[in-house]
Amino acid sequence: MSTAVTELLAFTIDCSDASKLARFYAALTGGTVTGEYPEYGYASVAIGSQNINFQGVQNYSSPQWPSQEHPQQFHLDFRVNDLGAAVDQATGLGATVASEQPGGDSYRVMVDPDGHPFCLCPPKE
Repeated sequence: MSTAVTELLAFTIDCSDASKLARFYAALTGGTVTGEYPEYGYASVAIGSQNINFQGVQNYSSPQWPSQEHPQQFHLDFRVNDLGAAVDQATGLGATVASEQPGGDSYRVMVDPDGHPFCLCPPKE
């Protein structure tokens, strides 16, 4: 069966400051900020062959993971070579370690500077 959609171009995330969050994820992943358009409240990051876009929203309300009062709506999972080093890098860039860790030591739930949860996942064993 063929489809009209041929590829996923990007994933777009609402946030309070598009440029700030794009720079955070570029630094975290080694990606490249490929566009910052403050007049439109928009920025984008290329990570390998994938793109993540950020869209500034007025009156943005950040998720409060794991609470459903302000639900997460999505989260990103990143494969890392060294979990401890990745946590250190992420916190150095402004992320925080989430208070609840449902995976124990198997992965680490983090929260980006705008409140979005993301996971750092070590290599598959």
